[in-house]
Amino acid sequence: MELRTVSRSHGNSEGIFPTPNNEDFQIHYQELNATQNEIRLIRLHPDLDPNGLIQCDLIHGVELATPGHDATPELTTDSGCLGSITTSGTPEKTHADLHHVDIESVDQTHREVHSADETGSPPAASDCQDKCRKRYAAISYCAGNPAHTRTILVNGVPFHVFANLAHALDITRDFWAKRPSSSFPGENKKECLLWADQICINQSNLRERSHQVGFMRRIYASAEQTLICLSTACGSGGAEEEINTRGVEWLCQLHRVVDPQGDFYMYYFRLEHYLRTRVRSDRMFADDWLAFYDIFQSPWWTRTWVYQEFISSNKIFFLFGRASVPWPGVSEVLPTLRKYDCSHYGYNDLAVRESQARATVDKVNFFVLSKMKFDRLGPYDLMDLLSQSRHLQSTDSRDRIYAFLGLVRQDYGIVPDYSPGNTITKLLVDVAVKIVSHDRRLDVLSYACAARGPLSQELPSWVPDWTCRECRTISPSPSGKMDKGDLASPRIHHTDIGPALEVQGFCIGTVRDSRKSPGLSFCGIVLHCQSWVSYLHGPVEEDDEMWMLVGARDPLVLRKTGNANSNGVYKLIGEMGWRGRQMNIMGAGSQPLLLI
Repeated sequence: MELRTVSRSHGNSEGIFPTPNNEDFQIHYQELNATQNEIRLIRLHPDLDPNGLIQCDLIHGVELATPGHDATPELTTDSGCLGSITTSGTPEKTHADLHHVDIESVDQTHREVHSADETGSPPAASDCQDKCRKRYAAISYCAGNPAHTRTILVNGVPFHVFANLAHALDITRDFWAKRPSSSFPGENKKECLLWADQICINQSNLRERSHQVGFMRRIYASAEQTLICLSTACGSGGAEEEINTRGVEWLCQLHRVVDPQGDFYMYYFRLEHYLRTRVRSDRMFADDWLAFYDIFQSPWWTRTWVYQEFISSNKIFFLFGRASVPWPGVSEVLPTLRKYDCSHYGYNDLAVRESQARATVDKVNFFVLSKMKFDRLGPYDLMDLLSQSRHLQSTDSRDRIYAFLGLVRQDYGIVPDYSPGNTITKLLVDVAVKIVSHDRRLDVLSYACAARGPLSQELPSWVPDWTCRECRTISPSPSGKMDKGDLASPRIHHTDIGPALEVQGFCIGTVRDSRKSPGLSFCGIVLHCQSWVSYLHGPVEEDDEMWMLVGARDPLVLRKTGNANSNGVYKLIGEMGWRGRQMNIMGAGSQPLLLI
């Protein structure tokens, strides 16, 4: 999912990435109760209207979770506990029973809601909550070009959506119709309740949009299943038959032929044996294998918001055109497929195609390994996650922060705010201030040195630019949190030139020109200090100083500001690394200084 700016028309847009214009539909949106974490759902009709348009109905006031509960609370209905979701996102029970619900009562709730809509009365939120919670599927897709739109019907009214969302809804109808009839009681087996961001969030209500973003993880973690649409709308007509699904069909066949049940190592032995045997003797098998990599070319794998949607989901299906494959079908096969090269088996003419395909595998592998890690170990460290996910793209640069808040272990008190005054530079400073205030250590300085991007010139030197695409790897910090009463604990000062970071430390050396003084040289610069240096990051100059700061992981290069009245005021330039014994710097006898 892409979280976009306020809904505006394309011809007169004040935003860079507007959503399709639906101003005429605003009267059909009813206010959600923010204190109850309410969401909306849509009921997707199984059939198109006479003009070939997708049809759906809007259901208001579905209470997602009790305020104050964890992002993945225990989910219950009036029939008892259906299962709980652990903090790692793995359900403690299977969701097979969730198919067997009173679908007729859900439809009755829908009729009651729309009856209330017509009279202007508020919807029966408690009924929606009991009937629909945990019985909806969440859609994950890549919005694509906002100028490429389609028209669908919502509550019988024309509604403009991203072309890729219309495509996702269309193939979801097909996927839903093909589900085994044993999964549905009664005659209404095609009842399809969905959450789709562009429709279920009133994009013209900035306050609602910011609020809904705040519990996006809950929306996906609370869904019965997540349908990830990897294919996109084809051309102006969106003809789904143009999408080549042979690669997904090959993967499904592979999953059926090589039974994944039983011993873990025996499964991979059988899978490797089957692949080696078939690829040597069957050229079409090799072609289908390469077609499988087409799904990795999807822009979905490059987007920021879909990462949280994927990690938070419990039961996942990948949809590609009219074909689909469950998440285990990918996760169990991909590690083995990455080992093989079809050109080793005599298909040299396929080497170029395979090389191009494999260039995208690392992006996919990032998702796969992240999902496994999250399910096993739980939430991430925020700065570590922001650093590792730099290759992901977002239409709104602020989403580089907001899209990951639901996946981290720390509660930094960062609240999504899409108001125009909350610029990306303001947000980056606010995030750094809250990290320092919460962690009470200086790991953020290492990331500020590693994350130098276009916005760095506009930021205080100690604030990381999380929007830059390149960042060196930062190892986990062994340092602990300092006590709030510790005089050496970092503090934030708000000055005329912006937030300044007060720290404590020791000056351990200076920088000299190698042509004037002998010593350890880095690109013509000599470092006079008390120990050897193994690496240096930053554009150092002569007379820069090297400091060990209390709470920092490594020595840092600082530069005095040019103002004669700014004694003790520095800018952060870079980070150094020690070779040999690690130094433990205590606060006693240290000097105070300000970083701006």
